[in-house]
Amino acid sequence: MNNENVIIDVHAHLGEDVVFDETLNESQLIDAYERNGVFGGIVQPYLPRPYIEDHRKIHDRIYELTKSAKKRFWGMASINPHFTEQDYYDEAERCIKKLGFVGIKITPIGHATHPSSKDALFVWETCRKLGVPLMIHTGAGIPFADPISVVPALEKYPDVPCVLAHAGSEMHNQQATYIAAKFDNVFLEPSWVGVLGVQNMIKKVGCSKILFSSDNIYNIPVEMAKYRSLLKKEEDLERVFYKNAVEIYSLKI
Repeated sequence: MNNENVIIDVHAHLGEDVVFDETLNESQLIDAYERNGVFGGIVQPYLPRPYIEDHRKIHDRIYELTKSAKKRFWGMASINPHFTEQDYYDEAERCIKKLGFVGIKITPIGHATHPSSKDALFVWETCRKLGVPLMIHTGAGIPFADPISVVPALEKYPDVPCVLAHAGSEMHNQQATYIAAKFDNVFLEPSWVGVLGVQNMIKKVGCSKILFSSDNIYNIPVEMAKYRSLLKKEEDLERVFYKNAVEIYSLKI
């Protein structure tokens, strides 16, 4: 394997989303990665219906995808934080310990969850116990998805790696960048952020805190072009395209 060609997408989806009416199946994801030269991705569910059985089904489906011989996939659990603590932890533990998933996700706008609320803090505690990073959607869905909403939890859980998905998006990426500069355990995933916003992140926090992702298969070539335009050193591209993901999520490639 030539490391210069390794690209890992840390934010991919599978399934049917009942909040945003989006769908994506296995063949679409694999085909998109093959067309764009993506080595593999960390795949999380599109938001299922709020029943624990539906969460288990999509997690099982992602697990089957991780067995793919065509591309390399890892799973990320996305569980509604308002389930009972027992149901939440049991499913999280199953995903991490039995299915080999590498992280957990909170989507404030989809889960109707403030990222520092009581139920969300149980998610942080779960990540601490299971030893995995927590990804939190930021940007669309203010006020819960405002990056500043994550700060109280960050202060309580400085040992839990936290990836700010979309890095606040176009409107709030300055807040996300400030937080990433302030907290050692915060990393930025700037899908959908414009070139100038990403350029500012690189200046303020450096390439060691930024991870490549697409969030949507049609966004893959756009995200690639941003970094190839901004980063001229091969080591910087490698860090953003795959090395940070390998280190933060303990991936074996």
